[in-house]
Amino acid sequence: MNKLVSVVILLCFVTAGFSQTVKKAQSYLEGKQLDKAKTEIDGVLAKTPNDAEGNYLKVKIYEAIASDPVLSKTFPGDLRQEAFEAYKKVVADSANIKSKMMVMRENYQPVFNLYSGYYEAAAKAFNDAASSQSKEGFKDAMNLFEKANNIGQYIRQNEWANIGKVDSTLVLNIGKAALNAGDDAASEKYFKELADAKIDGTGGKVDESFSVPYQWLTLFYKEKKDEANMKKYGELGRSLYPKENYFNLVMMDYYREAKDMKGLFNIYDELLKENPDSTNYHFSYANDIFGYIYNSDEGTVIKDKDAMLQKLQAELDHSMRLNPNDVNNNWLYAQFFYNKGIETRDQADKIRSTKPEDVKKKTDLNTQSKDFFNKAIPYADKAITTLEVAKLKGEKSKYKSIVNLMQNIYQSLQLKDKLKIYQDKYDNADKVFTN
Repeated sequence: MNKLVSVVILLCFVTAGFSQTVKKAQSYLEGKQLDKAKTEIDGVLAKTPNDAEGNYLKVKIYEAIASDPVLSKTFPGDLRQEAFEAYKKVVADSANIKSKMMVMRENYQPVFNLYSGYYEAAAKAFNDAASSQSKEGFKDAMNLFEKANNIGQYIRQNEWANIGKVDSTLVLNIGKAALNAGDDAASEKYFKELADAKIDGTGGKVDESFSVPYQWLTLFYKEKKDEANMKKYGELGRSLYPKENYFNLVMMDYYREAKDMKGLFNIYDELLKENPDSTNYHFSYANDIFGYIYNSDEGTVIKDKDAMLQKLQAELDHSMRLNPNDVNNNWLYAQFFYNKGIETRDQADKIRSTKPEDVKKKTDLNTQSKDFFNKAIPYADKAITTLEVAKLKGEKSKYKSIVNLMQNIYQSLQLKDKLKIYQDKYDNADKVFTN
C-alpha cells in the first residue's frame, strides 16, 4: 500500500512539472520571447510528442516565429509546415475533449494564420521575382502558394470557412508563378483546375486576368498538336470571354498550319455573324482565301474555286466599303484583278484552233484579260499614293511589292512608258522612304 501511494505521488510531481513547463512556454510567447518559447516547447514535445496542449502551443509559437522576418531566418526548415503538422495532430485527436475545446475556443485562428502567412510570403516572393525576373524566385513563390492552397483545402474539408474546391485567386497565382518559372507541368495542372471549373472571375464578376489559363492552355495544346484539348479550352475561352480575339487567332493559326481550310473558314463565318462590320475580319477572310487559292502547295486541288473567288471578292468588297482607303485592302484587290487577268490570258493562250468561233473566243478572252489588268490599276495606284504620302521606312518593303505589281501589270499591257515610271519608283524607294 505504501508503495502504491508513492507511485501516485511521483506521477503528480511529473504532471505538475510538465504543466509548469508548458506555462513557461506560454509565458515566453506572450512576452514575445519567441526563441525561448520555441526552446521550451520543443523540450516539452521531445518528452511527450502527442500532447495536445503542447502541440497547440507549438503551432502558435512556430507561426509567430515564421511571421517575424528577422527571427525566422535564424531557424532552419519550414516552421509553418511544422506548425501545420502539429495542428493536424491536435485536430485528429477527436476523442480528446480538451483538444476540441482548444481549437474551437479560438475559432480555428492558428490555422488561418498559417494560411494567410503562406499567402503573404508567396505574394512577396512573387513580387521580388518579378522585379529581378528570377525563375528560381518564381519557383519559390509557386511552392509557397501551393502550401497556402494545401492549408486552404484542409480548412475547406473541415468546413471552417467558405473556401471553394478551387481557391480561384490562389490557384491562379500558383499557375502564374509556375508559368514564370517555366514549369509547364505545374502550369498545365493549375490552369486546368481553373478552366475545367469554368472560373472567369471572383465574387460573381468577370475578371480578365482569369482569361490567362484559357489562353495558355489553348496555345499549349496547339503547340503540342493536341487538337481536342486545343478546341476544348479555346471554345471555353471564347464562351467566357467573347470579346477576346486571342482564342480565335490561336485556333485560326492552328488550322492554317494544319492546312485545314474548312476549319479556318468556319471560324471566319462564325466571327462575321458576331462582327458583321469588322474590317479586319472581312479583309483577313479574303486574304486567307487568296492565299489558299494562289499560294497552296503544288498539286493542291482547290474545290469550288469559282465559288471561293466569289466569296473572296464579296469579303473584299465589304472590307472596302468599310475602309476604302486602307492600303492592304487596295493592294489585295489589285492582286485579285491582276491574277484574274493572268488566268484569263492563259486560257486564251491555250486556244490554238483557227476556227472562227475559237478565234473569237480567244479574242474575247484577251480583251477580258486586259480589262482585269486595267481594273487592278486604280487600286494599286491608291495604295502606292497613300504610302508615298507617309514615307515610313517600315512600309518600304510593302511599297516596293505594290510597285512591282504595277510593273507586272503594265508589262502585261505592253505599255512601256508606264512600265518605266514604276521601274523608276522602285529604284528610288530608298530615297523616298526616309521617315
